[in-house]
Amino acid sequence: MVDANHVSGAVWLLCGLAILFLGYLIAARGRADLHSDYDESVDPAYASRWVGATALLMGLLVVAYSIRELLYGFHPYALGGLLVALLGLSYLSKLFARGFGAQSRD
Repeated sequence: MVDANHVSGAVWLLCGLAILFLGYLIAARGRADLHSDYDESVDPAYASRWVGATALLMGLLVVAYSIRELLYGFHPYALGGLLVALLGLSYLSKLFARGFGAQSRD
């Protein structure tokens, strides 16, 4: 029988790898338009850099959590910390996609 922690850890690992792939597309390939809140008036290079870096950080956190769950099993505080971190980083990526901190092009 497969341990539930291994199944859950594998699912988290797949999700983390998907987030890393999308972060790579945004950061390295300049595809800021993949973000749902991307504003066309924002410089694409700025948005790609910051939104992509935030997505890569989110992906790394999810992969690290999945490895932690595969090795040590489920712990509610670890999952809670991951969810809070992802919620904060998601909000930050929305701000960057809308142009927060960008120099105006006037």
